[in-house]
Amino acid sequence: MIPPILTNPAIYNITQTTQAQVAIETGLKAVGRPGFILLDNSIDNNTKKYSSMKEFLYQLTCMVVSLGVVIPVFKKGSFAIARKLFKDEAVFQAFKKSDDFNKFRKLTQDEKISKLNEINSQNGKIFDLKDINENLAKGMIEVTSIAGSILGLSILSPLISRPLIRPVLKSIGLGETKKEEPQQNEPAKVDVKG
Repeated sequence: MIPPILTNPAIYNITQTTQAQVAIETGLKAVGRPGFILLDNSIDNNTKKYSSMKEFLYQLTCMVVSLGVVIPVFKKGSFAIARKLFKDEAVFQAFKKSDDFNKFRKLTQDEKISKLNEINSQNGKIFDLKDINENLAKGMIEVTSIAGSILGLSILSPLISRPLIRPVLKSIGLGETKKEEPQQNEPAKVDVKG
């Protein structure tokens, strides 16, 4: 059962982008980490509830930051940066946005030629299919996606989640329980005058 799933072309295509990999990993963490905390019988129930919900909210924050902020910003920025760095590359002259390029990548050979003819008539430039370096453009998109994921998951998510999680936990009745501190008896005074 597992080999057909793993070798399925649809699964393969989904996992070929950094965005999809980050979303899948964060989704699994949002379910798995709280689940394992809840299964741990060596800690008390209140701590399990608090810790698992805190972890779930943190992973949810990571996913929102990654999918809602970082990916759109870096996806747009990747082509803008590439267009400045690689001014002479036909792929960056032919396509203004990464979305346009990604749609082009999915086309068949004949559809790509037709699309380039359409672009040629609109731009007044002549782009040939052999001039379009798809690997360079795809690589640039992935490099900026990786950089964005690192920034989003290691810097932005902790900064955003820290002030949000505790109030949310308190509002749903899972505030941190304060442990009673043992009373400290003052030590008996020792007579040193002796």
